[in-house]
Amino acid sequence: MMTRRDLFAATAASVNLWSKESPSVRQATGFRIGEITPDSAAVWARHTAAVSRLNGGIVRTGHAPKAAVIAPGDDVNKFEGACPGAAGAIRVMAEPASGRGRKITSRWVDVGAETDFSNVFRLTGLQPDTPYKLAAETRKGAALTGSFRTAPVATQAAGVHFALSSCQIYCRQDRPDGFHIYESIERLAPHFLLSCGDNVYYDSEDPVVNSAAVARYHWQRMYSLPPLLRCLRTVPGYWQKDDHDVFSDDSWPGRAVAKQAPFNYEEGRKLFREQVPAPPEGQPMYRRFRWGRDLEVILPDSRDYRSPNDAPDGPSKSIWGAEQKKWIQQALSNSDAAWKIMVNPNPIVGPDHARKNDNHANPAFAHESREFRHWLKDNVPGRVIVMNGDRHWQYHSVDPDTGLHEFGCGPASDEHAVPPSRGEDKRFHKFLRVKGGFVTIRVNPDDRESHLVFEHRDVMGQVVHRAVFGNPMKTG
Repeated sequence: MMTRRDLFAATAASVNLWSKESPSVRQATGFRIGEITPDSAAVWARHTAAVSRLNGGIVRTGHAPKAAVIAPGDDVNKFEGACPGAAGAIRVMAEPASGRGRKITSRWVDVGAETDFSNVFRLTGLQPDTPYKLAAETRKGAALTGSFRTAPVATQAAGVHFALSSCQIYCRQDRPDGFHIYESIERLAPHFLLSCGDNVYYDSEDPVVNSAAVARYHWQRMYSLPPLLRCLRTVPGYWQKDDHDVFSDDSWPGRAVAKQAPFNYEEGRKLFREQVPAPPEGQPMYRRFRWGRDLEVILPDSRDYRSPNDAPDGPSKSIWGAEQKKWIQQALSNSDAAWKIMVNPNPIVGPDHARKNDNHANPAFAHESREFRHWLKDNVPGRVIVMNGDRHWQYHSVDPDTGLHEFGCGPASDEHAVPPSRGEDKRFHKFLRVKGGFVTIRVNPDDRESHLVFEHRDVMGQVVHRAVFGNPMKTG
């Protein structure tokens, strides 16, 4: 079977369009492949005015409380890392890496300022469990190339290897050109990456976002960093939003923040879909996907439907909202996958900082948390594991009340790590590390004893903690 590394080498060796990248490729923010299924994929592409990011210019970095709005008349396109867009036309092409099979070519799409000069192409009619090479091309013929693999069908006993990351803040990079974790993830070549929120920091990093232009600048300077560009050309993703990359810290719909006015939550919600290959407008951001016989991944939305954090706790207070909560329970109950992994942007088990009040590990949402954890125990015992970002430390916890396992991936760099205010809690913690990194997850369908493996990794990709689960479908 061709590995992802073999696929990349074959792509690079090709003598046709796939390898003829021009030095004039005007796609300084690269492309993002996402929402992979057995027969479809979404590709985000953008036409830029220049071939690369602005590496000089005005430097605006700093974390709260020093973060400030830009001065009247300042032009974000003159800031370091800017990648202003330009009007033009883009199309994408996908073809089985073997050269045998249907080639998909999208129509040309004219892009303009109303979408930040970007478009999400939705490719359909792909073959299951198949390596594809991909090209995003501009009208002048310059192409940016990459690759991905489609998911296997739900009846196929297929192995899967994926990664989870969160909390990447621009001012706390750990190498001159970005973040070590992206080179580490690229080297491991997982089938996909789950980015579970705080992709950028609108409210607490300089410049503070008070307009769509400044919000888009945050995405431009982050995703034009070389390690991100390289990794995301061959590692597709599924993106979730959290508070900082939709509006402000601990935010909910309707919340107002004076320093960010006139920018608001609703504008941030729309811009998130503009910047990643997310489900199209009109469809909920919560979704599920299957990867073969043994794995189902549930991706809730923890922002769009929540009650205000400061509302009194009780049966009517919710992070997910009644409709989404019903959908989550049905998705978990109806799945016949051996493992259901629910990636919630925020913790459910924790424990969390004593001062926080915006997630299920806090007293502010204790009723819904307790209700859900006990529902899992009673309805899908031992077959659901939850994962999260948002917290700035890595951990593996087990809820002493219900036995629910939770894995927190930690921040993208050691510089962004912060210890939990309560410290280690041996009632919960099986592992606690106040450093950055990510988590990799591997499902091994032929290994009864190590059917599911979680590995916390440091920013360089070294394993620092390992948890192993046997196949719950084979108990005899």
